Amino acid sequence: MSQFASARSKSELRQLPIRADSTLGTAERETTMSCPNDQHDCRICTEVPTHIKWVLSISESIVESYRLEDDAIVALKARVPKGIIKFQHQARKSDTHSQMVSYGPHDVSPEGE
Repeated sequence: MSQFASARSKSELRQLPIRADSTLGTAERETTMSCPNDQHDCRICTEVPTHIKWVLSISESIVESYRLEDDAIVALKARVPKGIIKFQHQARKSDTHSQMVSYGPHDVSPEGE
């Protein structure tokens, strides 16, 4: 498995393709988030392509490190301001990843798909 890196800027990362890690099955890809009470940011670590794209689309996110496979982003660690995160008290009608997030102004998909 490749190591996490931090040499590229967020704008450079937005230009790279995003895909799933070929060494992980669907059930093995994770997103973890921690939001300490004494900090203004939540820390997110994700291997889910939709969540990687979401983090990169947010102007205020700070990418701490990322993992590449064949020059595509397959994992990301970042900080996101708590004010951007919204947890709901009930489940959505769909558990499809793309319907769990609202992309920011830097949406990297072709025509905001």
